[in-house]
Amino acid sequence: MSEFIKSQLKVMNIQVSDKQLKQFDGMLDLLALWNEKHNLTRLKDRRDQEIYHILDALSALEYFKHEKIILDVGTGAGFPGIPLAIMYPEKHWHLADSNGKKTAYLKQLLKHIGLNNVSVHHTRVELIDINHIDCVTARAVADPKILLSLTKQLKIKKYLLYVGPNCPNVINGKIDKLNVPLSSKQHFILSIDSAA
Repeated sequence: MSEFIKSQLKVMNIQVSDKQLKQFDGMLDLLALWNEKHNLTRLKDRRDQEIYHILDALSALEYFKHEKIILDVGTGAGFPGIPLAIMYPEKHWHLADSNGKKTAYLKQLLKHIGLNNVSVHHTRVELIDINHIDCVTARAVADPKILLSLTKQLKIKKYLLYVGPNCPNVINGKIDKLNVPLSSKQHFILSIDSAA
């Protein structure tokens, strides 16, 4: 089990179970195998993956507390969706990506770590047809205004977008700084209430 993730989540005041830690380990193990052949993420070092994939995703954990059905757009290898789904097994997560290799990996990953609260969609975001979504999340996928435009058919109430320090201004948007232990970068979450 990853003592590193456990210790850093403690620093972040996030409680994690042994089962969840095993799921994080299983995720990184499978990612390492697939990365050798398919280059799913640019981060190859496990410690970097722990910091910039897992801890980064979980730095905004509290923001998802009241959402029940969440869509992760352009999820890639499952970030931030998979770490969030591990921590919130009672919520349902839709992970969408247009890259077939990445969605094939995600389907295998769900079986590998025993995660049953996630649906994987191999499609472009503007073609997604899901009846009810409480919230959309994404990490460095597109300009937030473009993402809002691409998801307008879904009638989303809330957006929680992981952004960098140079995120363009969005009307009705609120940016908060996130704390990612040992990261050399700045991390932010952009909250947009589309009903505002």
